[in-house]
Amino acid sequence: MAGKRGAAVLLLAITVGSAACTGSPPQPATISPGKASSPPVSTAPPGPVAVCFGAMPAGWTPALHAHSVISPAGTYFGPGGILGGAAIGQFNSATESGIGLLDMTTGRLTTIARLPGPGGGIGAMEVDPPWVVWEELDSQTNLNDWTIHVWNQRTGTARLLATSRLSNGTYVNGQQPEPVVRNGVAAWAQPVPSLDRHNKAQVRAVDLATGTVFTLDTGRVSSPVFAGPYLVWGKIDSAGRNLLRVADAENFRPAAIPAALRDPGSLLYLAGSRQYLAWSSADLNTLTVWPVGADRLLRFTQSNSGRPFQFLELTGHFVLWYTGVGSSVLDLRTGNGFDMAGSGAASADAITVQEQLKQPPKGSFASVRVSTLATAAMPAIRTCSQ
Repeated sequence: MAGKRGAAVLLLAITVGSAACTGSPPQPATISPGKASSPPVSTAPPGPVAVCFGAMPAGWTPALHAHSVISPAGTYFGPGGILGGAAIGQFNSATESGIGLLDMTTGRLTTIARLPGPGGGIGAMEVDPPWVVWEELDSQTNLNDWTIHVWNQRTGTARLLATSRLSNGTYVNGQQPEPVVRNGVAAWAQPVPSLDRHNKAQVRAVDLATGTVFTLDTGRVSSPVFAGPYLVWGKIDSAGRNLLRVADAENFRPAAIPAALRDPGSLLYLAGSRQYLAWSSADLNTLTVWPVGADRLLRFTQSNSGRPFQFLELTGHFVLWYTGVGSSVLDLRTGNGFDMAGSGAASADAITVQEQLKQPPKGSFASVRVSTLATAAMPAIRTCSQ
């Protein structure tokens, strides 16, 4: 499911992760709760704003179709992000499956990695040029069988970052990680063996140039996300409370938790960008958004509309999420949203949308339309009268 996070790309449910570590952060990996003399600021609004869903705004369809291609004949393509002038994601054909670059000018598909047999698939993907990281599901029957890979567009080389396979040939239990990447650093929650009743994981960050690995936290943690100057992850403490933990994204040192984040409520899916941090409630009905650096939170509800806030992705002031049947988009500035005709994936400054042209015969694959739209060109969503 390339391009759907938590793929893009981010399932970040609060649970546990696993594996080894080759380095340590400059300071102990404990999170400062801030000064006791600085009580949390009350940021809660009277209640969440109900998202108004309408038809796709008139400006979106021509903007998307102005920059679209059809995948090669008999080839399905699921986008996971944008890399230069190409969409990157998983492709499937009658002969092979893999990770590929789809040129958004010519429609040419270039293979960068092949998946292992018919059981392979992509659980999550994130792009920050020249780096692409993805979590690969390597078995159709064993959900604990996964690996994390990274590819460098400049050098054309890929390498293994992490695996769930233990030295005795078995696989560690725990949630599949959702890797993220920014400024040459990849991060994820690695499940580790645990003797108690809860799965455990380590929040890890690796410098992709040097290979140095930093372990930032261990316990019942989620995979992290980059949000503004921070690396942020969720954690369940010994009392069963949901917390947000924060580290400096440049040096991985613990950072004081911003006041707005000290009482997040329930957490299930987490997403971040340079401008925002967002998370969904345990019932997937409420989306909470922190404009990075602000002393306030924004809250939205999908009002049990059948569009659960899951697999969240951020780009500009828009949130994309996969509802289980398709993708929806929310404009954080207007509180308006719409349902896409296909499924979408977000990168830092653009979205990619895939639309199925026809239903393929059982056991075969059909071409799809893939469109891209720069965030700066995305029209505001005003489907409801103001």
